[in-house]
Amino acid sequence: MSRQQGSRQQGSRQQGSHEQAGHQLATAEPASPSSQRRALDAAALRERLRAVGYADVEVVESTGSTNSDLGARQDAPNGTVLLAEEQTAGRGRMNRPWSAPARSQVITSISFTLPEIPAERLGLLPLLVGLSIGRGVREITGVPAELKWPNDVLVDGRKLVGILVEAPQVHGVPRVVVGFGLNYDLTREELPVPHATSLALETAASATPEDELRDNTVPALVSREDLIVGILLRLQEDLDRFRNLGGAPEAFLSRYKQLSATLGAHVRVKLPQEEILEGVAVDFAPGGELVVEKENTRHEVSAGDVIHVRPGDETKDY
Repeated sequence: MSRQQGSRQQGSRQQGSHEQAGHQLATAEPASPSSQRRALDAAALRERLRAVGYADVEVVESTGSTNSDLGARQDAPNGTVLLAEEQTAGRGRMNRPWSAPARSQVITSISFTLPEIPAERLGLLPLLVGLSIGRGVREITGVPAELKWPNDVLVDGRKLVGILVEAPQVHGVPRVVVGFGLNYDLTREELPVPHATSLALETAASATPEDELRDNTVPALVSREDLIVGILLRLQEDLDRFRNLGGAPEAFLSRYKQLSATLGAHVRVKLPQEEILEGVAVDFAPGGELVVEKENTRHEVSAGDVIHVRPGDETKDY
């Protein structure tokens, strides 16, 4: 299957109809040194997100983990949003630590109650969230984000966003906490790992020679507020469709495949029992499992670390 690559859009970038429907865009800002990074406008975010159906919206300066904090709030209304300027004990998949300088990321967790979704379909949520974020990054910034199964957003093989979906139970009501961290204006020296990237770096990389000759500047970096609102609007759209179809994969899986960097790739999967499965990623099962073909046999993988194997047996271990 051919992957949708998309083009980096220059000059006037596609903002999408979401932000134009009654919401004034904030002024885009370029990347700035750590000492000059601007705080989120909590009041503006609260107003914009409540206007489209989100519940409580809170911005904190620092916390251990937004997912842990929100997961512990058993009475959190559906659509509660918690954002942090800094995470000191952020967790990725397999409980890997993930940290960065204050105000250099978009760190967000949202609590959703999902009584309409069967338990066996909750495993699709990391893919759905990835699709919403990937769409948001592409449509708001023009950066050609792709999706790595099950919970990362990449740009040309470099990690831009990590996703963590957890499912605490509250009095028998299915509830999930959706968390993600997006590298916003990290410099190359600040990246937590060599195979990461940031929106600022990718935006600068999209500059054309014509841009530089015209005004000696790189394209403006969209504000964190616009990015947050744009992504959460798309998440709301995708989740509403998923709910309305009772958790059916048809709600989004074909669109996920279009943005997948994993589909069609030669992969090496580290399974939970320390086994290794190597083959070609050929499909996603209805429950969100990765289908890997090895020696004409197809294997469904529900959990595991995926490495994209490049020609010459070089790997991208992200």
